[in-house]
Amino acid sequence: MDHRHWRNTDESPGQQTSGCSLRTARTVGFRISVMASSADEQLPALLLFRVREIDFHAALRERYRVLDFFTSGETLPAFLAAAAADADPPRAALIVGGGNPARVDAAFLDAVPSLRFVFNTGAGMDHIDLAECARRGVAVANSGTVYSTDVADHAVGMLLDVLRRVSAAQRFLRRGLWPLQGDYHPLGTKVGGKRVGIIGLGNIGMLIAKRLEAFGCAISYNSRKPKESVSYKYFATVHDLASESDVLVVACKLSKETRHVVNRDVLDALGKDGVVINIGRGCNCNSQRM
Repeated sequence: MDHRHWRNTDESPGQQTSGCSLRTARTVGFRISVMASSADEQLPALLLFRVREIDFHAALRERYRVLDFFTSGETLPAFLAAAAADADPPRAALIVGGGNPARVDAAFLDAVPSLRFVFNTGAGMDHIDLAECARRGVAVANSGTVYSTDVADHAVGMLLDVLRRVSAAQRFLRRGLWPLQGDYHPLGTKVGGKRVGIIGLGNIGMLIAKRLEAFGCAISYNSRKPKESVSYKYFATVHDLASESDVLVVACKLSKETRHVVNRDVLDALGKDGVVINIGRGCNCNSQRM
């Protein structure tokens, strides 16, 4: 608001077009602010643990009174304590895994006892204690297969990039090395004919297999047990799978059994020219031992 404009019209009543003085305008503005605040308080509270995305957050704020951890500037315990002390404490939380500091466990649920629903915007649930949520009657949902095709596309894209050295060629060019070192040979190696071992032949793993099969790759896999619905070769251990593969694609969920499932021994079995594409959690690979 341009206060100079309002001041002039307030000082010259004959020139007023709105019939509203600066004082009246401020009063109206205050009333509108109070009304908006009251309307916001009537919305159900939602705990949000997701890095800010403007459109997504705007849509949430139309439906909820959003309590945003990442913009609060508070520690997790202080944030949860303040939410629990609210006159209308939150009954729902929206969270995303993969490096999020918030883990929905007994301590989290103790801090916000009003919570009755947790939604995870990804597929992985390793940051949510499902047993504890079930014990307390807290419902849990995730994105299911919403992003499965996107993740599968991304996995194939990364493999194409590595084998055909697309990003490497771009870095070579941007560093100005062409006139210094001569032509770069970006063709790399073919995708077709590669032996691809997939760790975890679930929904996403199957989508990756079908895409790479279309490139002419030979697909094999490791899973908890063989799948009768596929003709791909099954390996009981990741080490054996790696020894018969040119490429390993990590598409399994993170669990006690799959943490560091790709280690130094597996990489040795894969060979020095092998490629690992991990579209699961980072802890599936023991990067410190590689």
